[in-house]
Formats: sequence, C-alpha cells, structure tokens
Amino acid sequence: MSLLLNWASPKPLGTPFRSLLSSSLFSNLADGILIAAGPLLVASLTQDPLLVSLALVVQQLPWLVFGLFAGVVADRLPRVAIIVTGALSRVLMLAVIGALVLTDTVNLPILYIALFLVGSAEVFTDNAWTSIVPDLVPSKELGIANSRLIASQTVMNQLAGPAIGGAIFAVGHAIPYGVTVVSLLFAVVLVSRITSPPVSTATTGPIETVRSVARVRRDITKGFAWLWQNPPVRTLAIILFAFNITYGMTYGVLVLYAKQRLGLDDAGYGLLLAVSALGGLVGTALYGRLERRFSYTSLMRTCLALETVLHLVLAATANVIVAGLTMFVFGMYTVIWATLASTIRGRAVPSRMRGRVSSVYFLGMIGGMAVGTFVGGLIGQGFGIVTTIWVAFGASILILALVWRSLVHVGRAGEVRADGEAAGSPAAS
Repeated sequence: MSLLLNWASPKPLGTPFRSLLSSSLFSNLADGILIAAGPLLVASLTQDPLLVSLALVVQQLPWLVFGLFAGVVADRLPRVAIIVTGALSRVLMLAVIGALVLTDTVNLPILYIALFLVGSAEVFTDNAWTSIVPDLVPSKELGIANSRLIASQTVMNQLAGPAIGGAIFAVGHAIPYGVTVVSLLFAVVLVSRITSPPVSTATTGPIETVRSVARVRRDITKGFAWLWQNPPVRTLAIILFAFNITYGMTYGVLVLYAKQRLGLDDAGYGLLLAVSALGGLVGTALYGRLERRFSYTSLMRTCLALETVLHLVLAATANVIVAGLTMFVFGMYTVIWATLASTIRGRAVPSRMRGRVSSVYFLGMIGGMAVGTFVGGLIGQGFGIVTTIWVAFGASILILALVWRSLVHVGRAGEVRADGEAAGSPAAS
C-alpha cells in the first residue's frame, strides 16, 4: 500500500498535493457516477436526440455566464475556500435531484434547471482547482503531478464511476445521487486540509472583496489581454475550442449511439465508458516515459490525429468490440493530451494571472463543447446520430490541417530548462 501511495504521490510533490490527490479521487468518483447516471436519467425521460444533448448543454452553459467572473474570484479569494464552497453547493443540488427522482416528480424542465445550478458550482470549483495545482508543486514536477491528478480522474471519473453509476442506476434511479453526495462530502473534508499560498501572493493586488463591477471588468480584460498576447497559450485555447466542438458533437449523442447502434443497456453504456478509462490508465502509466522520449509537439499531434480517427471508427462501425477498442484508445490519448495541455498552461501562466487566464481558456473549451453538443443534437434529430459523428469526423480533419504547424510553438511553451523553470516563464524571457 505504501509503495502504491508513493508512486501515486511521490515525496517531491509534497503533502498538500497528496491531500489534493485524495480529494480528487472522491470528487471524480462522484463525477464519474453522474457521467453514466445523468444521460441515462435524461434518456429515461426522452429519446429525442436534441433534448438528450440539451441536458449537457445546460450543464455547460454556466461557463458562458459565470466563467470569466470565476477567474477573477480565483485570483482574489482563497482557492481552497472556493473549492469547498462549490463542492458543498453541488452536494445540495444533487440531493435535491435525488429527492425529485425518488418521489417520481422529476421532469425535463426541472432537471435542466438543477443541472444548470450544478454546473454553476462546478465553474468556480474547477477554475480554482486548476489554478491551485501549480502553486503546490515545483515547476519541474508539474507534469508528473498533472498526470497523477488525471489518473485519479481516469480511475474514478471514467472507470469506477461510470461502471458503478450504470449499475446502481439500473437498481434505482435515485441511488446514484445519494452516492455522489456522500463522495463529495469526503472530498470536501480532504481538500479543506490544504494550506495554499496566501491570496496576496497569488493575485495581482491586495486581498479585497470583489464588489466593484468596474474592477471586475478590468480584471477580466487583463486576463483576455494576457492570453491574447501570449501566442502559445492563445493558440492552445483556440485549438481546444475547435476540437471540443467536434468532440461535443459525438459525445452529446454517445448514450443514444450506445443504445441504438450498439444495442447496449444501461449497465453496458457505463461499461463502455469504463473501457475508455482503462485506456486512460495505460496513458497515465506511459506518460512519464513519453514525456522523456518525445517532444510535446509530437505528442500533441499524435493525440489530435487519434481523436480524428475516433470519429471515423465510431461512425463506420456497429460492432461492440470495435467500438470498445476505439474507446480504449480514446481514453489513452485523452489522458496524455490533457496532461500536456495542463502542464503547458501551468508553466506558461504566472500564478497571479492563472485564475483569469484559465477562465478564458475554460470558456473557450466548454463553450466549444456546448456548441458541438447542440449542433450535434440538431443534426442527430434531423439526419440521425451516425450522421452527427460523420460530420464531426470531417470537421476534425479540417481543424487538424489548420493547426498542425502551430503546434510547434505550443509544444515549446511547455518545455523545462535545465534550471527547472519553464521555457516560456518570465525568467526565460
């Protein structure tokens, strides 16, 4: 057990990171259960592709509404406190959803409202979470730290969570929501143990309450300006926005694809997501070796090329085994890509700007996902879910061709010099 713990959280990463990782395990277990149980609940209320995809759009909409403000909050208030408050807010809303399901009073409008509120809490929590990681570990260890956090996401969010969620949803539709509430409460206890750097050292100014609209607007503008004036981070944000559109098109109808084209039941859908997580574990195990042997540019190009192939295979097959193998590869490269993107951003963006820059980054990423999910739902409603995936494949090819050369500059921003600093850090310029 000690060997496993030391591998998951090596001593150079520090004790605060170990608490963060432990909290991540419980938080991602809750998210993973909802990944399976959420779409299954919507699908139990309607089979309309547009209405099913709208559930995901509604949960992502808060990023468009509150995302930029969440970045300002993350740079002005204690990040641990933001994470705790957001998690407790999610607990409250998930308990309400569970009660509505248990009493058989849930319907689509009520569910959409509840999902919007859950998504609103996630906006503030996720931004603060992303912003705090580089504050807790040395820059040269950031890649390993991110890979371990993404591993926790893979194991719980994509492997254990969906499998559990699909299984317990089949037993009782309200059960997944009770389990997520308990899991999130454990996460809150663990993350509350972390002592993060003082707010005054993690922001651009002294501690102050966010009350002035004009001040908030100026802070948001500074975040936009910093990102736009940093070519690698700007390009990375644009790439994530574009590829999340195509990914959202396929992911938004995935539950219907699994049921209608592959013939899977509720538990089978959860297992399909779990197979993807198994690939993620392989990606986590390989990441350190890949980072040492290959450039960030080569790894990013390979990941995006594989994502393009994902759409092609899913659109062309109705075979469960082929689809499962495809999802396995998808999980593997997703972990590697997410680790690369998080590490590049963590090294390139100074702590005092990280919340606001991350908010712009997530706004584009989640916004792209929301656009893709909505467009995919419309296409699926009019022409069928397979057509949606074919369109996603064609769009991915075009985007990949356009960004191929620019990935060189993005990859270089994540490199670490011999002294342990990032190549794109202020000390390097």
